[in-house]
Amino acid sequence: MHPNNYSSIYQEVAQLIYAQKGIRVSRLLTKSFDQLGLDLVDLIDIILAVEKKYKITIPDEVPLNSVNDFVYFILGKSVPNPVVAQV
Repeated sequence: MHPNNYSSIYQEVAQLIYAQKGIRVSRLLTKSFDQLGLDLVDLIDIILAVEKKYKITIPDEVPLNSVNDFVYFILGKSVPNPVVAQV
């Protein structure tokens, strides 16, 4: 399973974005996706890459404006939640 380490997940997501869009990791540290000039299609490409890497589904209503948003979502999903049966 993936580590629950913020900085390692941040680096992995930043590297995915670099591979997808060619944006240096140093620029991702201080800018939102809007500030970087990414549009909806760019964001969808990034979402699909993150979903594939982490084997998760990111719902449409999750606000994703920066790498931090992805990391917080992944950290929340990487800890398995027990399923409680309703009686």
